[in-house]
Amino acid sequence: MRDTFHAELANVSLVDAMHGLSDPLRLRIVELLAHQGETECSDIYNTLDIGKSNASHHFRVLRECGILLRLHRGQKQSARLRADEFEERFPGLLPAVLDNIDSA
Repeated sequence: MRDTFHAELANVSLVDAMHGLSDPLRLRIVELLAHQGETECSDIYNTLDIGKSNASHHFRVLRECGILLRLHRGQKQSARLRADEFEERFPGLLPAVLDNIDSA
């Protein structure tokens, strides 16, 4: 089951995508998911040492700009990057960001 709102990537502008990637904490979430693949949300905010409400805000922004897919399986929620779909819409953007996160 999906969250009620995941962006249709065809409707996401470059400005929207860049907004999603403009926050250091969101970059850390993206980097974590790029390395680990689908990950339980609680593991993400425990790993990054952030509160659940703060993480939820950033997950929402990442969903709204088309980068993140959030999944529900019973009581557990997980997140994964929509890397292939995002690459189709914005070729080269996500790899360029991931290659340069350390310099951010």
